[in-house]
Amino acid sequence: MSEAAPVVAFLGRPNAGKSSLFNAVTGRRAKVGNFPGITVDVEEHDTTLPSGRSATLCDLPGLHRLDGALGEGTDEELARRLIDRLVDGPRPAVLLQVCDATRLALALALCRQARARWPQAPFVLALTHVDELAEEGAELDAARLADATGARVVATHAAAPDAARLVLAAIDDAAPAAPVDFDPEAVAAAVVKRTSTARRGPRARTDAWDRALLHPALGPMIFIGIMAAVFAAVFLVADPVTDALDAGTQRLAAALRPRLGDGFAASMVLDGALGGVGTVLVFLPQIIILIVALEALEASGYLARAAFLLDRAFRGFGLGGKAFVPLLTGHACAVPAITATRVLREPGERLATILVIPLMSCSARLPVYTLLISAFFGDSPLRRAGIATALYVSGIALGLVAARVMRSSVARGRSLPLLLEMPLVRRPMLRPILRRAWLEAKEFTWRAGSVIFAASIALWILLNTATRPAAYEGEPLIDRSVAAAFGRGLEPVTRPLGFDWRINVGLVGSFGARELMVGTMGVIFGIENAGKEPAPLVAKLRDAKAPDGKPAYGAPTAVALLVFFVIACQCISTLSAVRRETRSTKLALFVLVYTYALAWVCGALAFQLTRALSP
Repeated sequence: MSEAAPVVAFLGRPNAGKSSLFNAVTGRRAKVGNFPGITVDVEEHDTTLPSGRSATLCDLPGLHRLDGALGEGTDEELARRLIDRLVDGPRPAVLLQVCDATRLALALALCRQARARWPQAPFVLALTHVDELAEEGAELDAARLADATGARVVATHAAAPDAARLVLAAIDDAAPAAPVDFDPEAVAAAVVKRTSTARRGPRARTDAWDRALLHPALGPMIFIGIMAAVFAAVFLVADPVTDALDAGTQRLAAALRPRLGDGFAASMVLDGALGGVGTVLVFLPQIIILIVALEALEASGYLARAAFLLDRAFRGFGLGGKAFVPLLTGHACAVPAITATRVLREPGERLATILVIPLMSCSARLPVYTLLISAFFGDSPLRRAGIATALYVSGIALGLVAARVMRSSVARGRSLPLLLEMPLVRRPMLRPILRRAWLEAKEFTWRAGSVIFAASIALWILLNTATRPAAYEGEPLIDRSVAAAFGRGLEPVTRPLGFDWRINVGLVGSFGARELMVGTMGVIFGIENAGKEPAPLVAKLRDAKAPDGKPAYGAPTAVALLVFFVIACQCISTLSAVRRETRSTKLALFVLVYTYALAWVCGALAFQLTRALSP
């Protein structure tokens, strides 16, 4: 093989364990890259092979096949184009297909297509789940498989301690081989031999689980219970930790204030930096709980079963069961969820899903939900969890209705039958899930320490910069500040929703990062309550006064703001993702306009209705 540094493309069918093996080989230190000429993000990692050569490892999207016509913009079409570029590129390319040893015939069908399309590229077959094959009382003849396919074969699994060493050695030894043609079914039958009778292997366990999970009556009940438990756990499990962090932040502010004094710098640190960043960071536990729950569901194989269960119901809204996965992913973050719509084959269904994903309540909305629910809807954890679950369900229901409208207007198209490969039910591996939670926590903390910190300081400056002299002796500077003037300029538009200038400033700031809504309120109330005993933002929000001395906020305003946040697409990154995937600025602007208009109408109705029903 050439001594030049190769680029290694990891390819494979969905649920083959490709990304898990890639993470095991790279030590989960890959970065997201973008290949010129192809709008697809892949994870890539530079490593050193046993021979000392450098290599770049690339984790491609999962794909079922390579031959025939592939839908434009789908994972399969993008992966095929990317491999074409790599094989014809200046660096030598190695193709590494990750195969599920328990479903070898399906994997070998893809292998045959890849070997025929790129015969000049060295090929490695990395067999995963070999431990499950042994549990089923079978063993695989790797040497015979290598002879039949003309590929370098390595058998391992992601949790094996020597997985990285074996895979890198196989890449190092891979060399071009003469093209071979083979029958996938015949080869699979020839190389997998049963050695004993397994009492209860992975397939038997999966069949037992599926009798309940896919039962026409029990299955939907289990699904509803799981989803309700996930959303409720965000509050029930994380609440004590959040309360402890909030109390710690207040103690830190109380300890620092006597040392820093009441000067300009002290206010910037305590009311600006700590008031903004500290207020946001206390909601980190909720986000971690949500990420862990979604990752566990995906790793267990349950999401595919949920897609199957929901397919018939989703058909009534113009979507298929496969749309459930990107919609659920949108509850973590809309950006990867929009990218995940590439698994949808029908262009109209994919477009409709992209356009409604912003209605799913992403994790960045959690701090706002937590703040408002805790401030205005009682101290009962069960009640708070119930309200939060209702917000998530409302976003999903509204998204489905919007999808039906989209499918009848801007996203017309025919419905395709559900084609779904059901993975085995597996016990989620704890280490990858915790690793993902750790990465999300780091990203959230970095965003709080950089973007939110900078925005909080900028807001503090705007709140301490006067637009006019004091109208009377003792008029607070914040009431005549640049930020207050800007927020009051928006009040004619937001007054029907019960919003004042403080909320307006927060809404504008949260367009860059939704968490900034909480940070903004923390800075504003930190300045307004300077000199008073430190108190949680929840208490400050509840005790805030309007100019006439009446409470500034109540349940009607809180309901309106919650409804507004459920619907409005206040995220520039989401709009960028919509534009990238649809290749249309008009559609990105359409998402912005329709979500804001709908949020305003629903928010105003919610405010007026709640106020009319309030005692």
